[in-house]
Amino acid sequence: MSFFKRLLGGLLGGGSQQSADGAGPNAFWLYVRCNACGENIRLRVSRDHDLSAEFDGESDSPSAYHMTKEVVGQNCFRRIHVEMTFDGSKRPTEQQITGGTFITREEYEAAQAAEPATPTG
Repeated sequence: MSFFKRLLGGLLGGGSQQSADGAGPNAFWLYVRCNACGENIRLRVSRDHDLSAEFDGESDSPSAYHMTKEVVGQNCFRRIHVEMTFDGSKRPTEQQITGGTFITREEYEAAQAAEPATPTG
């Protein structure tokens, strides 16, 4: 681990557990494909920061959660609109997408592996 990562990790609370893929225990990855250009995009969703609580009646406990994200890839300017609904335990119950398509992790990884490496420098 580099000096700066250790320094900033300590200052910014980097001591939290993260999985090998960077999602962490309270986050997960969504994979989408742009309908316009075909770019495959990986999108991190944090259950702690990206979800908005919804309340029924006068209850102090959330009955559901909602997430809306606007995604723009690197290949084109078109937006992909993602909406998801979660239950009170922050488990996904519904998902909708406009301007793109949901794909699986396997589809995303296969597309990444098939892309030619970009030269550096």
